[in-house]
Amino acid sequence: MKAFFKVSGDLELIPNDPETQKYMLNRKEGEVIVAEIKRARNYENHKRFFSFLDLTFDMQEHFDTPEAYRRWLTMKCGYFSTIVAPNGNTIFVADSIAFENMPEDEFRKLFSTAIDVFLKELGKGLSRQEFMKVVDYD
Repeated sequence: MKAFFKVSGDLELIPNDPETQKYMLNRKEGEVIVAEIKRARNYENHKRFFSFLDLTFDMQEHFDTPEAYRRWLTMKCGYFSTIVAPNGNTIFVADSIAFENMPEDEFRKLFSTAIDVFLKELGKGLSRQEFMKVVDYD
């Protein structure tokens, strides 16, 4: 089961969805539960990243499709796997950045690196500071 919690002001975990709340209500006081804790992805940040991809795709001339551009950018950021084919050739495959598969901290790192890669490779002389003003990012 995947459980979702909010952290309260006094650092208590509060169920954040009906399924988690139901599960917790069925626990006995003092019962120990083991869970892997990770920061949930920020949906607004996710949307900002895809807006960034749309905007920067329109600012470049090297890729014919947004999907090809996203894969290239993801790999340039270091998020890829390699496969050695039977003939010995190496194939590079962009890693998934799916919302549910990449933790928020890792996604933030990818996003920041993607901005840097875009500016270095395709940004036509824009500084990061100028770019951030243009796209209205903090």
